[in-house]
Amino acid sequence: MPEEIDILKLEGLAINGMVKEHTLVDCKEVGGVRVSKLVVRLTTGEEYETPCYEYPRISRVYVLLSKYKTMT
Repeated sequence: MPEEIDILKLEGLAINGMVKEHTLVDCKEVGGVRVSKLVVRLTTGEEYETPCYEYPRISRVYVLLSKYKTMT
């Protein structure tokens, strides 16, 4: 199971070109609200995952990671 990482640390790794791949994974639906998390693999081979957040919030982070990937 991947180690948990907070979004701010994850963004720091991404802006420095250390995120090799990232995936958005659904956790569950809570009270009719979609909840998801990010699972990432670093260039070093380490895997991390974020806590589960509401889909609109975590999907913005996913897009941001995608943008950082194109910048490196």
